[in-house]
Formats: sequence, C-alpha cells, structure tokens
Amino acid sequence: MDLVLLFAQNAAENIFFYGFMFVVTLAIVIIVHELGHYWAARKCGVHVEQFAFGFGKEIFGFGGGDFKTRWSFCLFPLGGYVKLFGDVDVNDPVVWDHENDCKRTLSEEELRHAFCTKSVWQRVLIVAAGPAINLLLTLIIFSLVFATYGQRSKPLIINGLAVGTAAYEAGVKIGDVFIDMDGKKIRRLEDVYDFTWYETPPQSHEYTILRDGQIKHIGFTARHIEYIDKKGVAKSHGQTGMIRLRFIKFKRITSVEGISTKGHPEKARELLLKNMDKNIHIKLPLNDERADSYIIHFPSNVNAHLSNPDDEYYDRIFLSDPDNQYFVRLGVAEAFGRSLFSMKSILIQGYKLISVAHKGKTDEPLLGGIGKISQHTARAAKAGFYDYVMFIAGFSFMVAIINLLPIPVLDGGYLIFLFYELLRGKPVSARIQNIAMIIGLVILGGIMIIANISDLISMLSPIDSD
Repeated sequence: MDLVLLFAQNAAENIFFYGFMFVVTLAIVIIVHELGHYWAARKCGVHVEQFAFGFGKEIFGFGGGDFKTRWSFCLFPLGGYVKLFGDVDVNDPVVWDHENDCKRTLSEEELRHAFCTKSVWQRVLIVAAGPAINLLLTLIIFSLVFATYGQRSKPLIINGLAVGTAAYEAGVKIGDVFIDMDGKKIRRLEDVYDFTWYETPPQSHEYTILRDGQIKHIGFTARHIEYIDKKGVAKSHGQTGMIRLRFIKFKRITSVEGISTKGHPEKARELLLKNMDKNIHIKLPLNDERADSYIIHFPSNVNAHLSNPDDEYYDRIFLSDPDNQYFVRLGVAEAFGRSLFSMKSILIQGYKLISVAHKGKTDEPLLGGIGKISQHTARAAKAGFYDYVMFIAGFSFMVAIINLLPIPVLDGGYLIFLFYELLRGKPVSARIQNIAMIIGLVILGGIMIIANISDLISMLSPIDSD
C-alpha cells in the first residue's frame, strides 16, 4: 500500500510540476506575442478592448471602459488574445451593444479608434507584430545567452573517431587535443565543423594537436558525404570523422568488438562494462540500412550509475562527465550572427522533416500536444537555467512560425486576407472570411486533437526515444 501511495504522490508531483512549468512558459511566450499586437495597435491609434491571457470565462481582471483596455486572466490558460475595437466590415461598421442588447453603428469618434478604418499597411503591422516580437524574443535570448553565459559547445578533446574517415586515416587518435587549425587558434570543435561541414568542395587543413604532452601537426581533407539520416532527412556535408559525444544509449549500439548487439541493449551493456577505460570498436546506425564503425573510449569514472538499475541514466553510457558541460562565450557580433544561424537551421531542419513526413519517409512524430510540450518544458526546467531559457527561446520561435502559417484564425491567415486587399484594392467579403474562419477552426481543432491523441498514445506505449 505504501508503494501505491508513494507512486501516486510522485505522479501527482510530476503532473503538478509539468503543468505549472507549461503554464509559466506559455504565459511568457503568449503574453509577449499579444504585447506585440497590443503595441502595434496602440501605435496605429486602434483601441484594444481586452488583453486576455487564457480563454473562456474571466477569473479576474481590471481596467476597461472609456477606451481603456480590460486586462483579463481567463479560466483556460492555454493561449491568449487581444480584442481589437472595430474589427468589423468598414462598409457596414455595426457592432453588438451589450448594454442595450442590440446592434448599433459605430459613431465617428469610435471609427477613429476602430481597426477597420486603418490603412491596409497599418493592419498588416498590427497582425504581423505578434509573430515578429516572438522572433525578436528568440533572437534576443539567443544573443544574450551566447554573449554572457556562453553557447554550449564541444571541447577540443576527441573521444570518438569514425573508422575509415579522413581523420582516422590521417592518424588522429582518441584523446588528441586540438590547439589550432591552419595556424589560427580554435576554441571548440564547432570551429572546425564551421569550415569542414560546409566547404564545397572540401579543402585541405592542417591541425596542431597535443598528444601525450607532445605537439604534432596533422593535415587532411574532409570528405563530402551524402546519406539519409534516421529521421528520413537527406544530408549532404563534409565529414572529418572526429567526434565528441556526451553519451550513447545502449539500444543504439548494434555491435561491440565485432559481437552483434542489435536489439539486445543488455548485451551491449555487458560487453561495454567489460571494456571500460579502453579504446574499443562499436557500431552505431546511421539509418535503417547502414551502421558505421567507431573507436570509442568509455571512462569508468563517469559511469558509476550503471551499477544502479533505478538511476534515470541507466539506459546509457557516458563518454564524458555529464555535469561538466563546456560553454564558449561569444563576442556580441558573433553571438548575434550565431543566433541568426541557429534560427535558420531550426527552420530548415523543420521544413525538411515536414517534407519527408509528407512523403511518408519518416516515423518521427511531428505533432506534440499539451502533454508532450509540458514534458519537454519540465525537462528543460529541471536541466537548469541554460536549458530552460533556451527552451523558452525555441518555444517562442515555434509560436511565431505556427502563427505565420496561412490558416484562417491564425495571424498568417489574416495576413493573406490583407495582402489580397492590398493587391485587389478591396477587402475579401465578410461571407468568405467567415467561411474561411470556420474552415480554419476545423483544421486547427483537428491538428490539436491529433497532437493530443498522439501524446496519449506515446504515454501508453513503451518509451523509445534516443
């Protein structure tokens, strides 16, 4: 009975923490989003009737009346909105009079503060300001964190080497410490990847390496490779073969020292425990059809958790100390550039993943409901300041991109109507807008239902994530 109560208590604590962190994170991102709409509306002379966090019945609020905004906190904290005054057909500016329970036409004074009477470009600004400020929030967080706390990076010590690659054949060894590249000091392995990953065709580079207290010079040229990754996305880039890993899950290892462990994580665990503190050969799958060989070093001093089956990391083996992460503080200009690059990479990767999912080439889940998002939020919060702040930035970026989708009821749908009006010189008819809104609500509702059902299925299924 005590075990049942303990389990129930832990479950309740987790649910509370997941839910609490989800609401806090959502509040930060959504309030920023709606502040963008609010600020732009006020700048354009539009009265904002209500600024609400959440949906449904108002729990508490303040303000309102005489062209003052009502600030509301509503029952369901799963979003938010700003209610713009006069968001009606400019040719028939009729609103519902709640006090007299009837329709009425807006007065000349009210029309001066109405959304419908503003120019197309002013309305575009008001609608686009929400996603824009979310993008700005992401950029600011990334830039500030990279310039102050630093960007999480890979140290210049090699703990893994892909067999048969350029670095392997040039004589690079496990434990080599890289000092400079082409005579220029480097700070992290990403400095090497910045050149070798994107060079087309690959160029030869010379590296200064510290090995066993001695300085060595090794030159080699990365090799261009093309393949389909485990998510079904086509990859094309330069490869040196030098890697720096934090951990590997046992289920991913398909062989140890030539002995097959595919589908047998316990066998991989057993073999690796016998070969700690050695350079050993393992195979890891690149995709469903190909597995590559690596020389890896597993230190015993960072794997004491493998003796405790109840440890949360019992399913993986570490190559470096998980508590000793490496951050590189960037200059202001570099931090800004790296932030833009990170945002572009997220967008491109997301597009590629959606493309292969559309073609049925990946099993990677694309939709996440409240459960999945709250789970990721809580994990980021538990991981510490860096992970949580970066999660907020990424979540803000996701909210901006989703809102820009050309679906009626989202900002992107409104922008389509406004651009149509800009090109044709007249607005989309109210009837067509209403039909489009209904279709948009059905689409959005369907996506939310599918996403949350997907969450439920994943919760009831065995966890199988990398």
